[in-house]
Amino acid sequence: MKKYVIFSDLTCDLTREERIKYGILPEVFTQNMDCAGKPVPHIDAEAFYKHFDNGEYPAGALKTSSAGMEEAYRVLDSALDHADDDAIIVYAGVSPYMSSGTVNTMLLAINDYQDKYPNREFVYIDTQCISNGQATFLEYLAKYDGDDIETYAHDLGKHIVHLFTERDLTYSAESGRFNSLERFAMRALSKLHISPWMYFPSNDKLSIEKQIYRGDKLLTEWVNYFIENVADDNEFVRIGYGGEAELPRAEKLIRKLKERTDLTDEQIQLAHVSPIVGAHTGSTVLSFFFKQKGER
Repeated sequence: MKKYVIFSDLTCDLTREERIKYGILPEVFTQNMDCAGKPVPHIDAEAFYKHFDNGEYPAGALKTSSAGMEEAYRVLDSALDHADDDAIIVYAGVSPYMSSGTVNTMLLAINDYQDKYPNREFVYIDTQCISNGQATFLEYLAKYDGDDIETYAHDLGKHIVHLFTERDLTYSAESGRFNSLERFAMRALSKLHISPWMYFPSNDKLSIEKQIYRGDKLLTEWVNYFIENVADDNEFVRIGYGGEAELPRAEKLIRKLKERTDLTDEQIQLAHVSPIVGAHTGSTVLSFFFKQKGER
């Protein structure tokens, strides 16, 4: 059986404690963030969202970028320090669609280290995921004990469901990922206080469901979708939320899941959406992730 040392980037929404718990390298490849050109601390999610909720980060003001090669080298050095001589170094990165700069920087660094350490094996895995979906992916990946982690990972990424909604879509409208008509619709939905069903296919861009659900109806439909599509009764789910104002809605989703399924407290994970992702979604984001039977 092959040995693996797995690491990721800060978009995976796993805390350092969770990374240690699941046997993933504690260090991650981070990104830089600024607001109107001024650096923004973004490691502490709770502190970040407090500033966010205080109105310090208006839509379009937050920008993220790759931290650069030196940061990538630092993480690779840490991976080698944690690895046995015969272990494979695995970078399980965010979907390139969501952060191509982060992935490309790390790939350049991996190429450098492959030349520097020709007897070591470095593997890149496109998780096809983002945010707590990437966290879900990594938890499954860390449990893999076979000899072909690339094939396993490629299939796994297609089954990790990403469901999002936002009460204030103006941040996503300014993210640069939508055309002018989509941005207009997103701003209109925000004014009407409608939070749509958004999803991220494994091989496409973040999309919006055409059906509109108002209020708690969306949460009910998410639960319906989960019941119909979850891969196995023993799977876990992960729910992500932005600022503290979204915590009650996240807790309501949990109550609805527990009312209609046999999920235990141990199978339900609740976590912040990381600041890196929150910079593009705003603080009113709520998200739901799990492994489903078919491809997402």
